[in-house]
Amino acid sequence: MSKKKKIKKSRNDNVEVWTEEQYEEYLAELYNMEDIAGFTEGGVPYGVFNGEIEYLVNTPKSYNYDDDEIPF
Repeated sequence: MSKKKKIKKSRNDNVEVWTEEQYEEYLAELYNMEDIAGFTEGGVPYGVFNGEIEYLVNTPKSYNYDDDEIPF
């Protein structure tokens, strides 16, 4: 019988571990997002993109409905 040579697997101890806040900050910067509201099942963040809030605040409302009128 021949002897099998044992291969020693090396561990990479240089792995950086991020907190949840650091990970969200990284993803917000990566996807150009201002605020991450949550994540899809696939792990993609969703939320508010940069500049979206200013656009919505500065856009004039184009509807004028009475209180009794239904808009649809």
